[in-house]
Amino acid sequence: MITLKTVNQVRTMRQVKSFRSCPTSTGLSTHGADLGRMLQEEVARHNREARRERLLKAWQRRCLCCR
Repeated sequence: MITLKTVNQVRTMRQVKSFRSCPTSTGLSTHGADLGRMLQEEVARHNREARRERLLKAWQRRCLCCR
């Protein structure tokens, strides 16, 4: 049997990585947080597309040089 000696041994939201705190504890509105997540995903999508195009052009240049 495991005994807890102090409150520090109890797992709280600070130790759980995927825990999403309520707005009253963080002070952040869910609408603002959702907008931020959407904007970050749009930037990430744009970066993925730009990288894909850059790699495709590099591959096509490489194929032309080998002929």
